Amino acid sequence: MSEDIKATLKQLSDMGFDGVELAGQFGEFADDPEGFKAYLDSVGLEISAAHVGFDQFTDERFDDTVAFYDTLGVDKLIIPADGRAWSDDGIQEISQDLTELSKRLAPYGMQVGYHNHHSEFDSYQGTTYWEYMAEHTPDTVLLQPDLAWIYFAGKEPLTYIKRYQDRIKTAHFKGQVTRYSEVKDQVNAANVQSWGEEMGIVFQYNQAQANSGAKQVPIIGRDAVDWEAIIEQFNQSEEPVWFVVEQEIYPNDIPPMEAVEQSLRGLQSLLQQ
Repeated sequence: MSEDIKATLKQLSDMGFDGVELAGQFGEFADDPEGFKAYLDSVGLEISAAHVGFDQFTDERFDDTVAFYDTLGVDKLIIPADGRAWSDDGIQEISQDLTELSKRLAPYGMQVGYHNHHSEFDSYQGTTYWEYMAEHTPDTVLLQPDLAWIYFAGKEPLTYIKRYQDRIKTAHFKGQVTRYSEVKDQVNAANVQSWGEEMGIVFQYNQAQANSGAKQVPIIGRDAVDWEAIIEQFNQSEEPVWFVVEQEIYPNDIPPMEAVEQSLRGLQSLLQQ
């Protein structure tokens, strides 16, 4: 994406994607939201949402951040990850920060949201960090479920879709075949000192499993997630929900864009059932 943003976006459009989710890589358009919007329009791609860290909402950066995404027509700004979200010492603070940011963005017609990984589903006060966050933020704070990470955490994605469906406007779809319980001992033995180190081990494990020759692979429709039930539930949403195809693991080391297209075709097939 960063090497040739135009070619990448054109390739995604040609595959049949309706839109893209932004994640901070703008290439030649880093200081040109008008030009970026014009190019997206030229290849027929909408913007579903943008992943934007808390660091972009400091007092010094807030106005520029809002102006940039407003020019692009983006009204859903999603926090992609924050270590406080799976910390006993931080979960209350991040819940408050999300609440305050939702109020601050409201006059601009924008909403803040939060995107999960697996750690948000660790136990906390008889529930999970994810559920605590949901219950301690207003409905104006969007919840963007990464359905594969929920499965990886040992939970069932359908449970959380049903519970918070009115707060979901965009969801990440990607193939998943493993559970955290399979790699937990390896993580503990490594005595990791950071979330980044843990994720490195997780990704190595997931890639090894994808290369193992197993029948199930991390491609949507060929994995272990019950996508049919998930899609059926989303069909009951009052407003359309963006299904964001994401690919982090590449079975048998196939090229990334080939894996993306395979997952898109898998999702399209499921949607036609």
